Amino acid sequence: MIKMRALDKALLLAFGTAIVGSLPAQAQVTITGTSIKRVEAEGALPVQTLTRADIERTGVQTTEQLLQTVSAMSSSGQTNTAMGAGLSTYGGSGVSLRGLGEERTLVLLNGRRMAAFAGGGGATVNVNNIPLAAIEKVEVLKDGASAIYGSDAVAGVVNFILTKDFQGYQAGLTYGSPTQGGGGQEYQANIVAGWGDIDKQGWNLTVSGQWSRSNDLFGRDRPYAATGERYPLNLPLNTGQGNIQGAWTQGTGPTNVPGAPYQAGFSNYGNPLAAAGQCGNLKGASLGSDLFNAYPWCTYDQAPDVGLLSKTEIASGTLNFVYRLNNSAELFADGLFSRSTVTTTYQPSPMRTSFMETGADAFTAAGVDQVLLLRTTNPAYGLAANYLNSVGLGGLVGQDLGITSRVWDFGPRTDENIATQTRLVGGVRGDWLEQSYNVAMGYSESRLEAKVLDGYFAMSGFAAATQAAGSDWNPWSNTQSQAFMDAIAPARFVGTTLNNKTTLTTVDGTLSGDVTKLPAGMLQYAAGYQFRRETYQQTPNALLSTGDIAGLGGAEKPIDANRNINAVFGELSVPIVKNLDGGLAVRFDDYSDFGSTTNWKANFRWQPAQQWLVRGSYGTGFRAPTLTDLYDPQVLQSSSQFTDPVTGQQNLQVNELGGGNPNLQPETSKQWSAGLLFQPLPQLALGVDYFSIQVDNVISKPSTQEVVTQNALGNPLYAGLVVRNPQTGNIDLVRSILANTGTMVAQGTDFTVNYREKMGPGVLGVGLSSTYYFKFDQSTPGGGSRKVATVTNPDGSPVISSTTDLDGYGVVLRYKQYLSGTWTQGDWSTTLANRYATGYYAGWDFEGTPTRMPSLSLWDLQVSYTGIKNAVITLGGRNIFDKQPSFYVYSSNQFQVGYDPSQYDPRGRFIYLTGTLQF
Repeated sequence: MIKMRALDKALLLAFGTAIVGSLPAQAQVTITGTSIKRVEAEGALPVQTLTRADIERTGVQTTEQLLQTVSAMSSSGQTNTAMGAGLSTYGGSGVSLRGLGEERTLVLLNGRRMAAFAGGGGATVNVNNIPLAAIEKVEVLKDGASAIYGSDAVAGVVNFILTKDFQGYQAGLTYGSPTQGGGGQEYQANIVAGWGDIDKQGWNLTVSGQWSRSNDLFGRDRPYAATGERYPLNLPLNTGQGNIQGAWTQGTGPTNVPGAPYQAGFSNYGNPLAAAGQCGNLKGASLGSDLFNAYPWCTYDQAPDVGLLSKTEIASGTLNFVYRLNNSAELFADGLFSRSTVTTTYQPSPMRTSFMETGADAFTAAGVDQVLLLRTTNPAYGLAANYLNSVGLGGLVGQDLGITSRVWDFGPRTDENIATQTRLVGGVRGDWLEQSYNVAMGYSESRLEAKVLDGYFAMSGFAAATQAAGSDWNPWSNTQSQAFMDAIAPARFVGTTLNNKTTLTTVDGTLSGDVTKLPAGMLQYAAGYQFRRETYQQTPNALLSTGDIAGLGGAEKPIDANRNINAVFGELSVPIVKNLDGGLAVRFDDYSDFGSTTNWKANFRWQPAQQWLVRGSYGTGFRAPTLTDLYDPQVLQSSSQFTDPVTGQQNLQVNELGGGNPNLQPETSKQWSAGLLFQPLPQLALGVDYFSIQVDNVISKPSTQEVVTQNALGNPLYAGLVVRNPQTGNIDLVRSILANTGTMVAQGTDFTVNYREKMGPGVLGVGLSSTYYFKFDQSTPGGGSRKVATVTNPDGSPVISSTTDLDGYGVVLRYKQYLSGTWTQGDWSTTLANRYATGYYAGWDFEGTPTRMPSLSLWDLQVSYTGIKNAVITLGGRNIFDKQPSFYVYSSNQFQVGYDPSQYDPRGRFIYLTGTLQF
């Protein structure tokens, strides 16, 4: 009989699943991070387990919110739901362990891979498509694991384990709402049902279903986000309506009048309404700051129109099936289907000459100039002429004029993204000749249908209407003539923009067991083989391929790519001396596109006394370039916002040529960890784990800011990547292509404290999990960033991003914790939890002063009652003191104003009521 070690047994008795998971005293199980079955609840690798009870005590409503309670998770390099309200994330949400980026965290379901999110470029799994109600527990391996799982596990692994072996029926309803006005309400209904008793009947089928809906929320619904007029912290500097760009000759192009060359981008020659102080007469317009323009001009305050949260509806179902063939073998299967619909409404599209360059081919084919033209014959021209003469720009009078616009004629932009996730795995497992085996086949698929419902149009069609003979387009009025509205009507674009699909087909087999008895214990092994086939298909609407649709960020081209991966792997667990075990894992992966790679890992576990456990590991890892990294066609798109160090212009957006690179090679990594667990008292356990990870040959797209800055400094590696207008010196184009470049180094410590004590009539349980970063540095050929507790470099530029597509988003916090205490007495259970994060440096304000976000401490409270037979009623609140965010000065690529959406939930205080019934 195998017996549990004293420390593990004591931890289990003291803390239950909060520390070591729910393990029978004699059971051997496979824990995330190894293929060898073992008894020890705490192994050589740091694994944090969140049980069903832990999940319910957090009061979270989504899987994304649950993962935010894990201190090792970082917003740096991570997509979240709030981002989708301003950026094209297609409703996805990812996981970024250690801040290394969501593409370097492997997400598993029941220990096996899922198809990557079709809207995320094939780089990550959309965790919002994993239903929270179906999760039995989550195991978070906070250590590199490429030697076990292959690619993507550089920072660690998150393994979602679905409910199984359930008998009976359980249904639940939840309603939650912010206490402030506006939207943000959430509704959820779920059911779990199970039939069959494995021990008595030899089979079990467990199924679950979940439906949830959340309402959208807008900047105008929160005082801190309702306006961008917050000088010196923020100014609305977005493309406004009716600003004069310069003279234009139809069919020829810009006409550079002496002293007034054509301004294709941000700068312009002012606005008649601005000169009269009447920008407010235009929808969403405000007077532009003279810090950026010599002439009075109108800008657009997007803040009230930007979504803080999107409208979301998700329906999902899962199944787990087990059928016992005999005492030593059983068939198993698990399945998942999830469908999410995310509807996002935000500001209307801007138009100016520089933006139209993304659809240059469409303009050429239609014989239309890349300009919104105010002809001299236009009835509104007199207003422009009088203004130009009044400010000394009479040389432009008598010329047709290029004008900027914030196009309200088609309404605000409204997107609908429908994402489905399907997965089915089946196999057989058991024992044969005193060895354990597990063989399975699986198929997983992710689909995305991206639609636009309103607010979009073909730029060439709108421009053609302004250029037509007899056009009466009035850029200084909110109301256009019926003739002009009829002329632009054909340009309106509604329908599907993208149909994307990723698939993953797998065949795997593992054999494990005992080898021989050594003086210190049993030598154990695991060995296996895995085959994977990955595919990625992107089918854009023909018009989207032209880059001519305003507001969609440029052209998308078709992709149809696939590859095969074959892997073999092995593990050994070696008892060295009494209470000291060593482990070794090796894995060989062969890819059909770039070649092969071998990775290994060694670890140890030493328990010198019952109260002490020392552990450590060292290993290598890799991340393979995704299919989109390799084969995404290079196209023109809109850049992220940046500052031009040559002209001093800020918050610029220009055309950017970006795309994949078929010559990419895998990233490589080295990581090591060392940990200590100490139990000074039966009811108290302390833990500390140090981690160090270095990633080389990082696959990255240099940020727009990096390219522009290094080009201006004369760095030869960035020569030719910035194209400037020869007349004005303004930037017309930036080239930013994926490449293997640079290094990331992350170092820090995880702390855990768990305490459980019977006190009077009840029991008190306290748990703390926290992470502290000593270092997070990232370098590129153009320089580097020290990223702990800052989103800006010492010169004010954004820090380098750890991902290929989330330029400058999120922050590596110096310290983050989740502290909770639960008091249980009779039928009542009360949980008080604290989410705390230290402050960090944000962007620079408009006076060139660095700004700093203070520390953030949010409190959650929940009370549950079980005094009604077979029922649980829970009332709770998140952010119960309604802590409001400090004003956030962003450094790059954010549409929301007034707060940091990577750190703060704009709903504020959120109250929820949950009822669960078993029958």
